[in-house]
Amino acid sequence: MCMFEKLIGAQIVNVGDECIEVKIGAEVFKLEITSDDGDCCGFADFTTKLLYLPNDLRNPVITNVTREDSESYDDDSSVITFFGESKPLATIESNAGSGSGWGYGAFVSLRCNALDIDETLASW
Repeated sequence: MCMFEKLIGAQIVNVGDECIEVKIGAEVFKLEITSDDGDCCGFADFTTKLLYLPNDLRNPVITNVTREDSESYDDDSSVITFFGESKPLATIESNAGSGSGWGYGAFVSLRCNALDIDETLASW
């Protein structure tokens, strides 16, 4: 969780299909979410959910980030939850795998060069 600790104190401004925008001080940063299905029968997908209003300056700041990982014989998944004041603010659910169980290079990642965040959320 080391990389996500950099987001403690940031405010989630918006969550979209390709990024999460966080505000630290007066500056807004984009955390880009990318996925690649890899070769052959691989798959990688993710869903994001903002549990507060988009672009609302009254949204709480991030006070904690949790990550729950799970792996089965044919996939790898994780759920990242951003908390503020003990309530969930937003989630990223990611999944990468293959129908055959073989690894084909599928992945989901979260990246922000400006904040030095580069985290693989799921890979297979």
